[in-house]
Amino acid sequence: MIRLIGYFFGIGTTLALLVAAGLAIYISHVAKDLPDYEVLAKYEPPVTTRIHASDGSLMAEYARERRLYLPIQAIPDRVKAAFMSAEDKNFYNHPGIDVTGLGRAIIVNLQNLGSGRRQVGASTITQQ
Repeated sequence: MIRLIGYFFGIGTTLALLVAAGLAIYISHVAKDLPDYEVLAKYEPPVTTRIHASDGSLMAEYARERRLYLPIQAIPDRVKAAFMSAEDKNFYNHPGIDVTGLGRAIIVNLQNLGSGRRQVGASTITQQ
């Protein structure tokens, strides 16, 4: 009996090691093109270059992307609340991943495989 338990333990351990190795290979393959975290810490998105006349009036704007930097303090609380309500109502109640919403989305997506309707359950605010 003890031999049988040891046999199953050995098979289970071998399978667990194979799964761990497979996950490590998959993660390294997916993560090979990611930039270094130090580059991301120093990232500054491109903003619009503005040319002003001597009287302060705007003469021209040059940009590939029309972005304006706006600090979070400049955004009204009502706009923040509206964004949170539309994106993720439970944002402050989960650790970054809404497990309940993700589970619900998986079930709904499995039920609607052929229809093309999809639902997202993870918090997109955390991903952004």
